Amino acid sequence: MDLSFTTKSVKINGQNHRILLQNENGPCALLALANILILSPDHTRFSNELIRLVNKGSQISLKELIEVLADIALQVTDKPSTDISELLSLLPRLHEGLNINPEFNGSFENTKEMSIFRLFNVDVVHGWVINSFINENIDEKLSHYSYESAQRILTQAADINCGISQDENSDEVLRDAMHLGLFLNESPTQLTAFGLLRLREKLLHNKFSILFRNDHFSTLFKYEDRLYTLVTDFGYKNCKDIVWQSLDSVDGSCDAFFAGNFSAAEVNGQQLSTDIERDFGTGNLLLEEIQQIENDKELAKQLQEQEQERVTKFEAKRKIHSHKKNSEIHAPVKKDKFKRRSSLLNAKASEKEKSECVVM
Repeated sequence: MDLSFTTKSVKINGQNHRILLQNENGPCALLALANILILSPDHTRFSNELIRLVNKGSQISLKELIEVLADIALQVTDKPSTDISELLSLLPRLHEGLNINPEFNGSFENTKEMSIFRLFNVDVVHGWVINSFINENIDEKLSHYSYESAQRILTQAADINCGISQDENSDEVLRDAMHLGLFLNESPTQLTAFGLLRLREKLLHNKFSILFRNDHFSTLFKYEDRLYTLVTDFGYKNCKDIVWQSLDSVDGSCDAFFAGNFSAAEVNGQQLSTDIERDFGTGNLLLEEIQQIENDKELAKQLQEQEQERVTKFEAKRKIHSHKKNSEIHAPVKKDKFKRRSSLLNAKASEKEKSECVVM
């Protein structure tokens, strides 16, 4: 049976649209891309066929959606046919799962999958960015790590700690692994307060992009200096007034639902809003989160000192063990031991000569 997507009618700033909702695969990249092509004024001139497909009924199949996206790609690209064929073969992965590797400076590793988004002229962004909560030099170095390279360093550090491997860069590996481990533990939602501030500063007004977070993809929009994600959860299918969810905090505690015109959403006449309005303009909420991270600086420093002490002891112990082993191999025979051994040999030889004497 072919997978399908449910559609939902929404009104955004006075204009009627039909958007796609999540199926069992959750908020996949295909869904985020298709909704941008439907809603973004920069893309709708190429997306008439997609808009007609979505408007024709309450369900559209995955096969139909991929075919229409392939047609759009052929319209907008100036790449040779061989290149476009290779990219189009990757379209199903937008639904099945992509090889996306975020780097902790706010960019991504340049994989073939990322080329699909460039083909449609759609930006993919993330806020999993390292903040300088330890010190500037360490932050600058660690920001060049990606998620995958961080996993390799953590594995390498574990091997060093277990004595499986050891090399001249062991101290550096252990230090980097400690700071990367701390960063990953502090950002389980793949978003940091510093990264959220950067997104707000970097993204253009009234522009769409795809947000990568928690291994999922969402349609992101910036409106009047505020970030919103398009609500595509199937559970809100019948909630016509719930269109956007604000992206105001890392843990979601300050986020709220909004209608298509960015006013507070209402359900049964009751507003679904929070008290964040008074603080949002100055960014106090995010600044408080960053301040909390900065308050952990002393803890991070203590952990660093403890780790350095452990590494120093480990290296000293390893050197002592190595020196002792070499000493045992190359140690000269002591002179007094040699004399005692010679005396014993001479005595045994003398006794042997006596036993061999024959009395005539």
